Amino acid sequence: MNSLTPAISPTPGGAQPVDVRLMGEDRSVRALVAALQQSASCGLATYKPMRDGNGTRAYLSVVVPLSPAPNP
Repeated sequence: MNSLTPAISPTPGGAQPVDVRLMGEDRSVRALVAALQQSASCGLATYKPMRDGNGTRAYLSVVVPLSPAPNP
């Protein structure tokens, strides 16, 4: 398990990373993280046991593209 919080630098064009915390059953959390990493610009996830010991917490950063400016 990685104990460091992931960090992603802002991308050119001003898109900013959003820090995300996922909580749930270990296999489901890891599957969702893998899907996000394949389909979006994400950093590596850190995994920790949930405080009650019944599942996993994952922390990762996702770069969300800026939405285009609306037309007047």
